[in-house]
Amino acid sequence: MNYKEFEDEILMKLLKANDESALKEIYLRYWKALYIAALKKVHSKEAAEEIVQNVIVGLWSKRETSHVHHLEHYLNTAVKYQVINYVKAKILRDKKLQLAVSKQPSSEETCENGLLLSELSAAIDQAIKLLPEKTQLVFKLNRFENHSVREISQHMNISEKAVEYHITKSLKSIRVHLKEFVLLLTLFILY
Repeated sequence: MNYKEFEDEILMKLLKANDESALKEIYLRYWKALYIAALKKVHSKEAAEEIVQNVIVGLWSKRETSHVHHLEHYLNTAVKYQVINYVKAKILRDKKLQLAVSKQPSSEETCENGLLLSELSAAIDQAIKLLPEKTQLVFKLNRFENHSVREISQHMNISEKAVEYHITKSLKSIRVHLKEFVLLLTLFILY
């Protein structure tokens, strides 16, 4: 079968029928234009590549439930929203960095804070590793990549209630795991 000859509508029907070759043809047909559109906005090759990859993976993961009538328009719109999410996350990271830089503690405080931050970070990482794989993914998408419940639901093809459940479950579990750390930290600070 020569997929290059198929129109987008046929490729979408094949995609819904789990035809990976149809996805490959869609990727080959549109990746360059999507990449250039993303690159113009984010000015980072790596970020543009990741955005295009997310769009194509999203198309595959939503293949059975999506109703795409104009593939090129759908892909361009998906890239636009991925770019918006990328820019929002970058702005948030930059603000946090500026805030952290503006609050420059003394060198002794920096050393102590660095050690405490490192230990807290390790404790949080350990608590996250104890979570089930799906719960870990939902937590990371929500808390580290700032995706909304709806976005995670669509990305993972699960209900919004399931996403909320995983977030609640992860926060409770991490809280329990960090109680010991907080107690030790409090004792350390007091003495």
